[in-house]
Amino acid sequence: MKKNVFAPILVCLFLTAFPVSAQNDEVPESRPFQLSVFPFVGTEGVNSHKYVYDVSLNLFGGVTGGVDGIEFGGFLNINRYSVTGLQASGFGNITGGEVDGVQFSGFFNLSGSNVKGIQGAGFLNIVNGDARVLQGAGFGNIISGNSRGLQGSGFAGITSGNFEGVQASGFSSVTGGKLSGVQISGFAGIAGEVDGVQGSGFANVAGRVEGIQVAGIVNVAGNVKGVQIGVVNIADSVDGFPIGLVSIVRDGYQKVEFWGGDAMNLGIGIKTGVRRFYNFLTLGAQFLHDNTVISYGYGIGSEFILRDERYLNVEIISHYLMENRWWEYDRINVLNQLRVTYATDIDNRWQFFAGPVLNVQVVRAGSEGNSGTRVAPYHIFEFSSRHTDTWVWAGINAGFRFW
Repeated sequence: MKKNVFAPILVCLFLTAFPVSAQNDEVPESRPFQLSVFPFVGTEGVNSHKYVYDVSLNLFGGVTGGVDGIEFGGFLNINRYSVTGLQASGFGNITGGEVDGVQFSGFFNLSGSNVKGIQGAGFLNIVNGDARVLQGAGFGNIISGNSRGLQGSGFAGITSGNFEGVQASGFSSVTGGKLSGVQISGFAGIAGEVDGVQGSGFANVAGRVEGIQVAGIVNVAGNVKGVQIGVVNIADSVDGFPIGLVSIVRDGYQKVEFWGGDAMNLGIGIKTGVRRFYNFLTLGAQFLHDNTVISYGYGIGSEFILRDERYLNVEIISHYLMENRWWEYDRINVLNQLRVTYATDIDNRWQFFAGPVLNVQVVRAGSEGNSGTRVAPYHIFEFSSRHTDTWVWAGINAGFRFW
């Protein structure tokens, strides 16, 4: 897995001044204590970077070989090797090796190798390696390897490899490899693969999804085994349910149909999704002797294959009926339908269908007492209250669909 290039560059900038590399195999000597006012100005002088300390105190900043215990810095802590224990600073912590413990800073934490434990920063955490960590930052978290745990950031969380756990950010969460767990983003979530839940305020993008994708606007994926919920869902294939206004599945179900019936004389609809669950957008018109009612609606449905060239569709649709305006805030006129249709192929693109419809029209009068137009030609049941009338009747519709 390719590692993030920024972390090693930053580590190198801070370590090139030292005569011995942090990746050297030598084991540094341990000492109990050091105190520095500024880097190389303290109890150990210019030799502080050669030793690992049980207790390290840096009034402003200091450089040590490493810490196996506790280190506090007023502004900055720099360690050539590893840190085990607790490290805290007012501004930043820079560690050339691994971190095993707790690391806090007012602005940033930078680790040149793996991290295990807890990392908290006011602005940014960077790990140039793998992490098993509870990680929180006001702006961002960057891990160049694989990660396991909890990652939370105000703006962005980025893991180049695989991520197992919970990844949450105010703007964007990115996992280059496989995400196993939960990914939550205020704007966009991106992952190579998702095994779990991916949720965002605007968009989700993943190569493969096994679980749930939920977005405020759009979900994009390669192969989906599970559920997509968004205004627009896009996928190569879906073994599950894409729920939204429009679901575009390359290997899925896309059809356009025209129909007529007793409730709507003329209708046109677009179906998108998969055969077991598709979304249905409709436009229609009912031509009455003294008025014309226009409708737009949304529904869901499933298609069952009976045998070669024979199909059964079951659909639930809700139509909003209009007479003068696209929307009237204080008046309701809705036609709800349960449709069951039997279809047969005419050729490889066209089908003829027909079937019964259970219609329920609900009309609520507006504040001025004006009620919507009734489209029911008759009724089996009628329910009335002070401002609302409901009619139930059975009807039929028939038409053609193609793809």
